[in-house]
Amino acid sequence: MHYRKHPFSGRYISQNDSANFFLAENGKTSLLAELQADAQHFLLTGLPDNQSAQCQFPARYYWLKKQLPELEWIDQSCSELEQWQNELDTEYLTLVFPASHINSPSSMYGHTFIRMDKKDPSSNKLLAYSVNFAANANPEDNELVFSWKGLTGGYPGVVSVLPYYAKTNEYSHMEYRDILEYQLNLNKEETDQFVRHVWETKDTFFDYFFFDENCSYRLLALLDASSERIDVTDDFQFTAIPVDTIRALQKRGIVESTEYRPSAASEMEYKSQQASLPVLETAKQLVEQSDDMQTSLSVLTEQEQIQALELAYAYARYLAVQKRQANPELRKRTLAILSARAKHTASAGFAEIPAPTYRDDQGHLSQRLGMKIGSTFSDPRSGSDHLGFVDLNYRAAFHDVMDLPQGYVPGSQIQMGNLSLRLWEGGAVRVQQFQVVDILSLSHQTYFQQPIAWSVSGGLDRFIGADAQLYGYLHSGFGKAWLTSAGRFYGLAHAQLLVDNQFHKGAQLSLGPRLGWLWQGNTLQAQLETNWQGLSWLDKTKRTEIKANLGWQLATNLQLKLEAKSQHFKHHQQSSEQHEVSLGINWYY
Repeated sequence: MHYRKHPFSGRYISQNDSANFFLAENGKTSLLAELQADAQHFLLTGLPDNQSAQCQFPARYYWLKKQLPELEWIDQSCSELEQWQNELDTEYLTLVFPASHINSPSSMYGHTFIRMDKKDPSSNKLLAYSVNFAANANPEDNELVFSWKGLTGGYPGVVSVLPYYAKTNEYSHMEYRDILEYQLNLNKEETDQFVRHVWETKDTFFDYFFFDENCSYRLLALLDASSERIDVTDDFQFTAIPVDTIRALQKRGIVESTEYRPSAASEMEYKSQQASLPVLETAKQLVEQSDDMQTSLSVLTEQEQIQALELAYAYARYLAVQKRQANPELRKRTLAILSARAKHTASAGFAEIPAPTYRDDQGHLSQRLGMKIGSTFSDPRSGSDHLGFVDLNYRAAFHDVMDLPQGYVPGSQIQMGNLSLRLWEGGAVRVQQFQVVDILSLSHQTYFQQPIAWSVSGGLDRFIGADAQLYGYLHSGFGKAWLTSAGRFYGLAHAQLLVDNQFHKGAQLSLGPRLGWLWQGNTLQAQLETNWQGLSWLDKTKRTEIKANLGWQLATNLQLKLEAKSQHFKHHQQSSEQHEVSLGINWYY
C-alpha cells in the first residue's frame, strides 16, 4: 500500500496518488479503513470474470489470505491477470542500472529498472519484460521546465512494463550509456508477489520527485512490497540516488551476481584504440565522404578493411543518434557498409571490451563530510598578518573531479547541497559557501567523438578574507577537454554573474578563459586551474583566480586534501591580492 510516515505530520499516508488504488474512500490516509474495505471486497463471491477486487489487487489479496487464513477466502476468476502472468513467465528478477549520463538532467545520477527473467537460462534476455518507473513528462517541456517539475513533484510517475529490448536499445544505443545488471536472489514466491504488485500499480500513479520519490526509490518500494525480508525504503527519507539503492540491496544480501553490458559508444571507442590511424581515417571517410568504397578500402589489408568497415558502421550509428533525425544519405551509406562487411567472413580481430575495474556501486559513498584547517594572507604590501580558520563542510551529493575517482565517470562532476561553515581565529562563525548546484563535464575529444566540455554552478560564496561579504553567483562555461597520458587538459569560455551590494551597481557580469589540468589517479588526485575574468560589465573590477588542489586516498571513503588558492583584483590602477592554503580530510558516507 506504500504507506510511509510523513516526516513532519507523523501520520502514515500512502505515497500512491491515484484514487483508484484504494477501495476505502479515505484509504490514502487511513490504513485501517483500507484494510477493512479490502477484506470486505475480497470476500465477495459470484462476480463475473475479471470484475473482482481480487483481480484488481492480487498482491494485496495474496498477502491478506496469508495473514488471515481463518477466513473463508474463495478465489475468483481473473483470466486477464493469469494470461498476463503466463506471458511474462517470470522466474528471476534483475535490477538494471544504466550508468549516469551527465548531459541529461533526468539521468545525471543514473537510472534503474527491473528485468523479469524467464526460468530457461538459455532464453534470450532481450525478449524478457522490464518494469520501469518514470515521470510522465510533457515531451514539449524543455530541460529547464523538466528539471523544475521533477524537483517539485509536477509530474505523475507511472509504473510501466515494456519489452527489455526496447529499454536496452533506448539506453545502449539511443543514449549511449553502459549498463550494469544485478541479478536479485528473490525466491519464486517473492518473485510472483512482485509480479502481482506490478499489476496492481501499473494503472496508477505516484507524484514524481527527482531527489527522493524517483525511479530507484519506487522500484525499492515495489520490492519491499514483494518480500518480508526486503525493507530498504526507510533508508531513503530525503534522497534516493540510484547507486545508493543498489548498495542498500547489496548490504542486505539481495544481489546474487553482476553483469556488465557496454554501450555502443564504449565499444566503438575501445575498438578505435586497437586500430591503426589509416584504419580510423578510412572508417571516417566511408561515412562522411561519397568516395568509392572499394577505392578507399584498397589501401588496407583484408583484416584492416574489416576493422574499418566495423568502425564505420559504429560511427554511422553514432552520427544517426547525434543528429536525432532521419538522414537518407547516411542510411544509404550505412547499408552499403553493412553489405561490404557481409562479404568478409573473417573476424575483425578486435578484443572484447572488459568490464570496468570499478563499478559505479564500488566508488565512494554519495554524501560527504569534511573538515579542514587553513590560513589566509593578503598582499605583503598591505602589511596584513595571516589569519587562521577551521572549515566544516557537508555535501548532500554526489561527486566532484577532485574526489576519489573509482567508479565515477572520469572528468565529470555533480555537486548539490554543498555547505561550508567557517570558524575564524578570534571566534567569528560564518557561512563561507553554499553551492546549490555545481556541474562540470570534461568529456574529452576522441577520433570519432568531439563532445563539448561545459559547466554550470550557482549558489552563495565569499572572496578570500575574514571581512569578505557573501554574494550570490551563477557561473556557466563551454569549451573543450583533451585526455593525454599526462592527464586531462581543458579550456572553457567562462561567464559569471555576481550579485550583491558590494559590487558597483549591485552586480558584475564578466567573461574570460578558464584553463586547467586534472589528474585522477586511484591514489593521487591533482588539479591546477586559472580563471581570468578579463571582460566585465557593471562593476569594472577584473578578477583572476588561481587554484591548486592535491588529494590522497587514505581508504575507500576517506581522502586527505591539500588546497591553495590565490585571488587577484584590479580596478583602474589599483590592485590587491588574497591567498589561502588549507589541509583537510573528507569522509564519504
